[in-house]
Amino acid sequence: MLYKGDTLYLDWLEDGIAELVFDAPGSVNKLDTATVASLGHALDVLEKQSDLKGLLLRSEKAAFIVGADITEFLSLFLVPEEQLSQWLHFANSVFNRLEDLPVPTISAVNGYALGGGCECVLATDYRPATPDLRIGLPETKLGIMPGFGGSVRLPRLLGADSALEIIAAGKDVGADQALKIGRWMAWSLRKNYATARWRSYVRP
Repeated sequence: MLYKGDTLYLDWLEDGIAELVFDAPGSVNKLDTATVASLGHALDVLEKQSDLKGLLLRSEKAAFIVGADITEFLSLFLVPEEQLSQWLHFANSVFNRLEDLPVPTISAVNGYALGGGCECVLATDYRPATPDLRIGLPETKLGIMPGFGGSVRLPRLLGADSALEIIAAGKDVGADQALKIGRWMAWSLRKNYATARWRSYVRP
């Protein structure tokens, strides 16, 4: 075991390939403040691995990550503006570090990847998914904007028009529609496709 937090763990999958697994207590994974911090700690470990060849992200739950823990919002919004700004800067730095890893990164997406879950997926290089995919950025429905880089990374992948439709409407899309609006996701009718596909991305 390379790292174990309360909501995720990091271990070697096979020689040179690391696996980061979201596995929070309870029925779903949420991207709460503790999980963001744990992701940062996992990246601390990964950045020290000289023999790292690739990273696979996946979930042990029926959904990848359903979004933020909205019960934390009130306490976050009550902190001084400078403190909130510092936390957002830290959270963004975590996803930037994930994006900047010098090896192929793959998100094996199953079920829902919403809000911060979608932004986590967007920070990786390849995004194979299962046919029950629902992915999107619902933050505007709560009166806020995506805070972890999704409003920048999604237009890079889809173009401004398609990305703006998803971001401004706070909508999520299924596997078929995700492919229609751009080849930013790959999916198959095979239920194990998302996890089985990773080898093709990290092997020469």
